[in-house]
Amino acid sequence: MTALAAMAFVCFAPQQAAPPIHWSGESASGERIALPAPDSKATVVLFIAVDCPIANRYAPELSRIQKELEPKGFSFLRVYVDASFGADDLKKHGEEFALNMPAYLDSKLELVKMLGVTVTPEAAVVGPTGTLLYRGRIDDSYLEHGRVRLEKPRQDLRVALGEILAGKAVSVPRTPAIGCGIPDGSE
Repeated sequence: MTALAAMAFVCFAPQQAAPPIHWSGESASGERIALPAPDSKATVVLFIAVDCPIANRYAPELSRIQKELEPKGFSFLRVYVDASFGADDLKKHGEEFALNMPAYLDSKLELVKMLGVTVTPEAAVVGPTGTLLYRGRIDDSYLEHGRVRLEKPRQDLRVALGEILAGKAVSVPRTPAIGCGIPDGSE
């Protein structure tokens, strides 16, 4: 095999699929939760933080998405990454921002690492077989920290969920998210 042919083989060889995601834990209120959620079209995992202004700004949109799509078979889970907050803080935050979905405190960053998220807010959508279908921003409102898009944003999460609902592959499965950084847990 020539060097050029070998490079082409390596560059264009089929990518190996990521292993399926299967996880279970206990919500902040003590209920069992699983990823993927049983009998769900997909599980929408929303990584948020109590003290992240960008995540809090998205709370009304996240609540609207849940209200629209939960009746259509989607499950929702909010995941917090700051171990300095307790179950009462998560409950209070959910009430203040109308986030009426189970909450999980990922103090060991297990879901963060499993799903590859880096900031809050960031969404990950896991299909019924454990396949990561989408990971990224809610929309592209933020061009960078402190700089907001003036024209109408692309509703990335809504588009992905609409494609899943229609039985289609997600056309843009990864988008860069801008928000509050998640520590890597190495301190």
